[in-house]
Amino acid sequence: MKTNLLMVVKTSGNDLYVREYLLYLKSDKGARPKTVEGYLDELRRFARHFSTRDLLELQQQDVREYKFSLVDKGLAPRTVNRAISVIRSFYEYFVDHDDYEIMKNPAKTIQGMKVPRTIPVTLGEQQAKTLLDGIMLTGKYAIRDYALFATFLYTGIRVSELINLKTYDINFQDSYIHIRDGKGGKDRVIPIIPQLANALQLYLQSGVVYDELQKSHSKISRYKCGRKFFVQGPDEKTLFLTQEGKAYGRKGIDWLFKTYTKRLGIYKDGLSLHALRRSCLTFLHKQGVDLFILKEISGHARVQTLEHYLAIDTSKVLDAMKSHPLHNHQIDRGLVEMVRSSR
Repeated sequence: MKTNLLMVVKTSGNDLYVREYLLYLKSDKGARPKTVEGYLDELRRFARHFSTRDLLELQQQDVREYKFSLVDKGLAPRTVNRAISVIRSFYEYFVDHDDYEIMKNPAKTIQGMKVPRTIPVTLGEQQAKTLLDGIMLTGKYAIRDYALFATFLYTGIRVSELINLKTYDINFQDSYIHIRDGKGGKDRVIPIIPQLANALQLYLQSGVVYDELQKSHSKISRYKCGRKFFVQGPDEKTLFLTQEGKAYGRKGIDWLFKTYTKRLGIYKDGLSLHALRRSCLTFLHKQGVDLFILKEISGHARVQTLEHYLAIDTSKVLDAMKSHPLHNHQIDRGLVEMVRSSR
C-alpha cells in the first residue's frame, strides 16, 4: 500500500514539473504547439521510466541508464539524441530557479550517440524537370499541381510553410513570397523568379481550364483547375486547396507527390517531400549561391545546418581533387626499370 501511495505522489509531482516546464516553453520561449507536443511526449516517456522516483532527485548515472534503455529498444541515434537534448533542457530550467533544490543538471555531460552521415536523397535536375513537365502533361488538376510543386522546387519552402500560405502572401509586384510565422516563429521573404510567378498567376487566374484526353474515351473532357474552382463556402484565402475546398495537409501533398513520381518513373527509396526542399537548396548551391544567402532563403538559424541538406556534387569534388599539386605527376617507368635492374 505504501509503495502504491509513493508512486502516486511521485507521479503527481513529476507531472507538475513537466507542466511547469512546458508552460515556460510556451510563455517565455515562445515555443510552437508542435514543439511543445514533441517535448511533452519525450518527457512523459522519461517520467514513466522513473515512475516511482522524483525526477529532480535523479543523478547522472540514472540519466545515462535511461539513455542506454533507449538504445536497447533499437531507437535511431537521432531519436536518442533528441530525447537527451529535451531532458538536458528540462533540467536546465530547474537548476536556474532558486525555488528548487536541484544544484546540478544530471544530463549536462551525457554524450549523444554518433549519427552516421548519409547522403541526402534529392531529385536531380533532369528529374525535377520531368516532375514539372509530367504534371502539366498528365495531371488532372495540372495548373494547381504544377504551381504547388514549382513553389517547392523554386523556393525550398518547408511543407508546413506551404500549407499555411495565403493568396495575399504572393507579392507579384515586388516578386516575393512572404513566409509568415515560419519555424521558430520567424517571418521571412523568398524572391520568386518569373517562371514561378507565371505558374502562380495562371493558377490564381479565374476561369482557367485545361483539357485532358481520357484513356477510356476518345472524347476530350474539361477539368477546371484555377483556384476559384476549388473554393467552396467562405474563402479563407488559403493558397492551395484540395478538391473539397480545404487546406492541404502534409499527408495529402505527400500522396500527390508519390503518385506523380511513381507514375513518371522517378520515385526512389527515401524520396519524400523534404527532398524537394533539399533539391532546391542543392541546385542553388551548385550554381555558387553563398551559404549565408541559402540560410536566409531556407530560414535556418545556423549555416551549419545546411550541411545536412546539401547533396554532394561528385563532379565538383573531382574537379577540386584535380587541383592537387601532384595531379599531373607521372611515374617515370624507364627510371623504375633501370633502378630495379641494377639491384
